[in-house]
Amino acid sequence: MSICKHHLRTLQTWLLIILLSPISAFAMPSLRQQQTADGYEQWRARSEALTDDLLKDAGQLSPLRRAVMLARLAQRWSTDDQEHARKWFQNAVELVEQASSKETADERRERIMAARIVLKNVARFDQNLTLRLVKILTPNRQTSKDERSENAEWLMNSATDLVAVDTTRANELAGAALRIGPPNDLASFLVAMRGKDPKLADAMFTNALSFAKQQPFPVQLLNTLAYAAFPRQRGYGASTPVPPENLRGELLQLEINFLKAYPINDDNRGSMCSCVSGFIAPLASEFDRLLPTESVVVQQAITKCEPVTPPLDSQPTEQSLHTSEDFLQAAASEKNEGVRTRFEFRAATVANAAKDYDLAFRILDGMTKQQRESMGDSWESFRWDWAAQAAIDYYQHGRLDEMNVVLNTVPANVEAIAKIAFLGRLREPNDAEPAPLVQILNEALIEMRRSTMPDLDKYNWYLAVLRPTVKYQPAEASDVLKAAVSSLNKAKDRKKLETADFSDGIAEPLLAMDEYVVKDSIASITLVETRANLRLVLLGASLRRMKSDQN
Repeated sequence: MSICKHHLRTLQTWLLIILLSPISAFAMPSLRQQQTADGYEQWRARSEALTDDLLKDAGQLSPLRRAVMLARLAQRWSTDDQEHARKWFQNAVELVEQASSKETADERRERIMAARIVLKNVARFDQNLTLRLVKILTPNRQTSKDERSENAEWLMNSATDLVAVDTTRANELAGAALRIGPPNDLASFLVAMRGKDPKLADAMFTNALSFAKQQPFPVQLLNTLAYAAFPRQRGYGASTPVPPENLRGELLQLEINFLKAYPINDDNRGSMCSCVSGFIAPLASEFDRLLPTESVVVQQAITKCEPVTPPLDSQPTEQSLHTSEDFLQAAASEKNEGVRTRFEFRAATVANAAKDYDLAFRILDGMTKQQRESMGDSWESFRWDWAAQAAIDYYQHGRLDEMNVVLNTVPANVEAIAKIAFLGRLREPNDAEPAPLVQILNEALIEMRRSTMPDLDKYNWYLAVLRPTVKYQPAEASDVLKAAVSSLNKAKDRKKLETADFSDGIAEPLLAMDEYVVKDSIASITLVETRANLRLVLLGASLRRMKSDQN
């Protein structure tokens, strides 16, 4: 009987283990999967709600601004909802294709600008829509030289973006840019393409050389090709891949032909010597290596251009000054107030670079009212900027008393700005004591409420202080956001921000706040396009969170 009881207890124990095993081994991963699924659905719903609001905003914009907004909206959804993205892209292209028979020059410029932005967003998504936009950007009799160059630049930038996903289409788009007008940044495309498909990169390099040969004064192409062919000599970096030697030699020969076609004289010295110093002289050793029999042409050009910019009388004196004391002594003996101000500012700059903050601030604060006014807004900008920099240095070294002194002795009208800049730039360690930072934040918020700075400036600084507020004083975040929106709506010159994009960094604190508080605050922005642009940034961040939870 005791043996049976023992077997019974053993059986009960194993049954308990078996029954509990699924919970410990399998239920927890299932719970995590459910949480992930719930997170995905929440971010999906939030993204769709933002999209609905964006579409309402777009309906209130002019047709061309609506096209831009639809293209940006479509680009953000292009990998997660291709059906809707295609519809929005098509609508955007149709809107920029519409040109009335009475279209003015200004209206045409606006339409071309909208087409460029739509192109940048659609290029990766659809080839046919891209070709329709290239047609709009192809020059006609109304196209000015500057417009041709700008169109070519937008096409080339789009081609460079496209290299990562479709080298063939990217090469075709770059070819269209080259035909329309020599773009300034062909080098970035060639470097990107060489990393993906060297043969296509060589073909485009050869194509560009042919275009350069056909142009009477091919300065732009020669300059950008020199970057692509000799990246180390032009500052790109030694690891950047380069074309074969024969193509590099062909480019150098083209530059020598250019020097022969335009010999330097008194009439063209300025423009030609600019070319020599810009893209020929940096390659002098390469001319010696690849074209030794003709490199004398390059040396003669460099020699002719050497005396073209004689030093100014003041330069030797200023070049001989190195320390703050040197500049202060020069300032003391200078009668010209403008020169004296420059010397004193240089002295302060040297002191700040050496982290002698006390001296730097004594020099700045010692300037007269006239000297400060002669510097425009620069004096105030340097004063709060250097104070924020010094405060970070003091904080990182545990010198909290000096940190507080340097922030509290900034002129009252920029004290809040200095504190906000300090909080925004600070990357404190994980074990940092937050109390000193909370105090500075509270002081900055109080000073912002009292500030008489222009409303547009106040709006920008309220947005800047939003991130540290969410981090240190989350209960205050909704009031800060509302104050930012209120300042924007009251600003007299707010129209200049209507088409401005928001930094992606603004999304993080907004997504950390109560969703409905943020929704209501954004809805109260009276500038439609500003409101929509902020929603676009939030949508992008929300979609990234959605994908993260999906994976």
